[in-house]
Amino acid sequence: MEPLRSFFMEDYLEGSRFTARYNLGESGGRPVTVGELLTGSGVSAAQASEVFLSTLLRDSPNWGRADLRDLVAAMHPGATRDNVLITTGTSEALLLLFRQLRPRKVALAWPAFQLLYELPMQQGAQWVKLPVRWNAQGQPSIDAAEWLECLERERPDAVIINTPHNPSGLVLDADLLGAVTAWAEAHGATVVGDEHYRFLSSEDAVLGPTVWRPGTRSFVTGSFIKCLGCPGLRIGWCVGDTKMLALMQNEKNYTTHTVNPVTEWISYEVLKDLHSPALHRAREDWLQNRRTLAAFLERSRGVYGTAPQGGLVTCIGVRDAMEPAAFSARLEALAAAGVFVLPLSAMEVGEPHGAHPLERGHGFRLGLGAAPAHFAEALEVIERATAR
Repeated sequence: MEPLRSFFMEDYLEGSRFTARYNLGESGGRPVTVGELLTGSGVSAAQASEVFLSTLLRDSPNWGRADLRDLVAAMHPGATRDNVLITTGTSEALLLLFRQLRPRKVALAWPAFQLLYELPMQQGAQWVKLPVRWNAQGQPSIDAAEWLECLERERPDAVIINTPHNPSGLVLDADLLGAVTAWAEAHGATVVGDEHYRFLSSEDAVLGPTVWRPGTRSFVTGSFIKCLGCPGLRIGWCVGDTKMLALMQNEKNYTTHTVNPVTEWISYEVLKDLHSPALHRAREDWLQNRRTLAAFLERSRGVYGTAPQGGLVTCIGVRDAMEPAAFSARLEALAAAGVFVLPLSAMEVGEPHGAHPLERGHGFRLGLGAAPAHFAEALEVIERATAR
């Protein structure tokens, strides 16, 4: 593998994530404490203290705790614990997976989270952009026929499905997923699902659908850490073919080896009840912030866009800032007002001849992870800083 380039988004986030008054640049929920997470998962303070203080700081099982793997398997119909590898976050899962797959050509929705194309690219793979489009109101969409035509023309050997999509907030509908999966099966391509926001991808169900299908050449990576505001927990998983997972686990022996036993214990408590107060709180915050953002965008004179269908991010455009200098001035005004957002250029968005300002990078990714009252306050600050 060639040396990896700078992770542009992380370099940008690190500059303000701990200092901004209104941090809307992150892609996860508001940070919670260990106590909030455990008590919200039905563990009393006394029980948490007892278990924590008595936990042996030895290696966990190489594949992850068996009971934790059972819980992850239960979220993927047709899977067993043998189809689950527990990892130190989804980033490790994707790194290990791509190192084993070694695809020659990868297709994925564009724009994209850098890790999804950077890892295959540095192994020599080409990447194929499956475009996300925006209309005049800043509403994103996917043309299924355009995607399938692109797949047929380019013939990638791997297709990455990131749903809900970062940064557009789109949830890929069942018909599109079915068509892409059918194309991949017919052409011997691997489908990789990045499902980091699966817990916040449906208005009606705790879990949205998964792209993993037993008996097919498909893999998914996932976690709950962004949705529940605990990215420092660093827990993730990969679901897929047991033989491939075994190869990944062997390489994992040379890096992180096993996941911290305290992390695995907390993760088990979180996942044992998908209707817990902790998950309910995260979903209620998400739904409230979506409603608040939708109402704000209907009346805003400074920015435009749409609330995400799923996940905790969406793309926002700035009115009357079609040129780079004007957009940069609005970003500076936001920063001066204490609002931190992620410019789309930090995600390598910037098509010179894009049909829409967002495709040209003249916009920013907005995170919906703040507490509802704080989020509503931040939106009003955005309006004052951008409306002219």
